[in-house]
This record gives sequence, structure tokens and C-alpha cells, in this order.
Amino acid sequence: MGWSGSPRARQVAETALQMSKERGQTGIMRELNLWLLQRQYTGSLQHFQAEPNAIAVCWNGLNGTRHVFMQAAKDAGLRRLFFELSPLPNSITVDPRGVNFANSLPRTIAPYHAWAAAHGPVDWHHIKSAITQRAATNTPPSTPDCPPLSENFIFVPLQTPGDSQLRLFGGNFQTIDAFVTTLIAASNSLPEGWHLRLKDHPTSASTAGELLQNKGDAPIYLDNTTNTFDQVKAARAVMTVNSSVGLEAMFFDKPVIACGQCFWAIDGVALAATTPEAIETAFKNPASLNYDALARQSFLSFITEIYYPKPENAAAVIAERVSGKDEFGFWGDIA
Repeated sequence: MGWSGSPRARQVAETALQMSKERGQTGIMRELNLWLLQRQYTGSLQHFQAEPNAIAVCWNGLNGTRHVFMQAAKDAGLRRLFFELSPLPNSITVDPRGVNFANSLPRTIAPYHAWAAAHGPVDWHHIKSAITQRAATNTPPSTPDCPPLSENFIFVPLQTPGDSQLRLFGGNFQTIDAFVTTLIAASNSLPEGWHLRLKDHPTSASTAGELLQNKGDAPIYLDNTTNTFDQVKAARAVMTVNSSVGLEAMFFDKPVIACGQCFWAIDGVALAATTPEAIETAFKNPASLNYDALARQSFLSFITEIYYPKPENAAAVIAERVSGKDEFGFWGDIA
């Protein structure tokens, strides 16, 4: 805790609160939270200025106290490491800039191609055998007239309401309601014989079924019974705002459509459809949804071999991540 204030402390506190679940607070509670976050930023900054060789480390770091802590480290010129769960089995996220869409990975395919050319092909297809759905804590009912998996469909795994991925990186779809409402309307653009197949997040306490009660004849259904990855395997394509299932679906060789901000929505690797109009356009010709096999190969090779470290090489990866820019430019923007 630090007791002197500054315009910068107020600015960082405002951002931290805006990114947190409590961002809707008003009045005295909002001011008290801002006061606390400013004090935490100031104290952290003073500490880091006195320890210039330190490395700041935190879990996630996207909002609240951890955001001001890591921002103070950045303002003091320290190196940083952000940790988070990995969407892939037996690995973890370690990044010098942030996690999820805030990470340091390039958003163009060229660096991935360069890395792949220098290191040779990587066989990542075996990873799909270890990918499993989250353990279900709640199973809301499915749509009673849900078509069989043998029909042509696009699978849409939903996220938990209030998920920080949605709130911070959802773009036009920061709530489940906004996304599902758009999908209901856009599904009418699907050709005959196609449908959308949704699934609530296995840990979600609410359900999209309430919104689908008024879908009319729109070809959109909710299947909460079938395993997530059985639906991925049967789908012609997978669409998500920014769920990790989108990345995981790539290991099953599926076209993936990203409707929010995703670090993996790179041209050729996945299709970006971030507006209602773009979603409708994608639905008009779903049979044409595809991806660039070489781009997908290069991208998945790098993230499986390098980006998500495994326990046996975590120490070496951590040392490399804090050392600065590498020869292929992956950690070039670590400030």
C-alpha cells in the first residue's frame, strides 16, 4: 500500500475497475474501490522502483489488484510473467505480456511459418486424444427436437455468463444473451439441411434454452446431453466468441469461426466473423468454410512445441520468456 496519489494511479485504478466484474459499481462503493486500487498501485510502484532487478509474476493479471500490481511493474521498467491455465493438456501459459487475447503472440502467420521452416514439422494430432470437456456441474435440458449428429451443422459451444474472456475480449458479444440472440436471427441464413447446434458451458448455472423458446422456425438447437467433443467431431465447423474449444477444435481438423477477439484468429488459421453481418455471411455458404492447412500446421506446431510449456521444460521456457526478443520475434513486445 502506498499513500501518495497521482493522476497515473487514478488512471490505472480506473482501468482495473473497468476490467473487473465490479465495474458497474457506482457511488461510494466505486470510489472506495478506486481508492484502494490507487493505494495498491502506488505501493507496488514504490516497491518495484526499489527492486529494479525483480521480476513481477502473477496469475491471469487482467483485472483488479493483480492488474494494478503488474501495471506498476511495467511502469517501473521491470520484466513480467503472466501465468494462466492452458487450453491444452499437461501444459500451462507463461507469457511476458499477458494472457488470452492480451498475450504477446504475433497476429500474422509469417513468424509461425518462419519458426516451422527452421524447426521442421511437428506432429500435434495425437493431442486430440487427451482433450476432454469440463466436468459438468449443471446439465440444463436440451431442445426436444434437436436433429441427429449425422446432419450438417455448425457447433457453437457457449461460455459461462460473466466470463472475463467475454467481458474483456468479446467485442460485439460481451454477453451470452447478445451472442445467442444474434445467432437466432443469423441462423435463418443457413441453407436447407443445415442447423446450428449450441451447448451451454458445463459449469454454467444458466441456459440459452430460455432464449431459444422464442426462436420460431429458426434452425438452431441446444444439445446439452452430447459430449462437447463428440459434437466437435461431428460438426462441419465450430463457432465461438472466444472459448478455448475454438482452439481445441483445430486439433480435430475443423474450420473455426471466431466472433470475438482471439489470439488464434489469424488469417488462414481461423475465420474472424466479429459482427452480426459477418456471421450471417458465413452462414449463407457454410459448406465453403475452410482453413489453410499450412497456416494451421505452422501455428499449432509452435504453440504445442513452444508456447505452452510442459512440466519437464518449464524452467527453460520461463528463462527464455523473460530474456527479451527471440530470433523469430515472438517476445518482441514485452513492455
